[in-house]
Amino acid sequence: MSAPASTETLLILAFMLPRLTALAVLVLGAAGAGCTSFATVRSAQVQPGSSFTVQGSLSTPPGDETGWFWSLDCAEDCSHPIAGVDALYTYGSAGERPYSLSAGVNGLVPYVEGYTQLNGDSGRAYGVGARVGIPVTGWTSHQLYGRYDIGLGDGRRLLWNPGVFLHAGRSPNGESRGHFVAMVQAVGMEHRGPRRTVVPALALVVGQGRRERYGDEDSFTSVFGAASVSVTFHRPRAAPPAP
Repeated sequence: MSAPASTETLLILAFMLPRLTALAVLVLGAAGAGCTSFATVRSAQVQPGSSFTVQGSLSTPPGDETGWFWSLDCAEDCSHPIAGVDALYTYGSAGERPYSLSAGVNGLVPYVEGYTQLNGDSGRAYGVGARVGIPVTGWTSHQLYGRYDIGLGDGRRLLWNPGVFLHAGRSPNGESRGHFVAMVQAVGMEHRGPRRTVVPALALVVGQGRRERYGDEDSFTSVFGAASVSVTFHRPRAAPPAP
């Protein structure tokens, strides 16, 4: 990516991130609930140029302790499904080593993300990436993940995105703090179009955490599932080759 293109990308990321954050705060604040997306699944093949992705997700009840992290007004009996809204802008570069840079918001947590594709095989592409949350509410989330594609033909791909998820922080008054670490196994089916890509996905989350409230500490484990649907809008691309 040339220097002018790099500068333009950084300016777009700086422009989009605060606006995506403000939108999530307005929507989720009005709903009175925190949220996050666990079933986030993307293709391992880098899409050149600019794209914009929106995703909605819903988990099964994760247990009282885990649900507490994403409940803004819940002290006990917090095992409610976790809803998620994720929106991000991505710029991809398809050079000798394809990569992408993203900025977005997951629930109330803004983040930046980097990903690199490790091979040039579009039919069975794979790569690794990381998402770093920006702590603007006292809580933040980070992810390390892999991506692996299996081309099925007719614009469809089976996607596998294993990852490690970390959520940690403290309440605004400092009286409550904690963390939740989870292994996430997520799979999805990508349906490609010339300008739009749709990915329904499922995820299994196995995690362990600790929380401290007013001097009392609790350790816990949690296993739950999540489902999501994402839509990515991108520049036109040619039909994918047969596997």
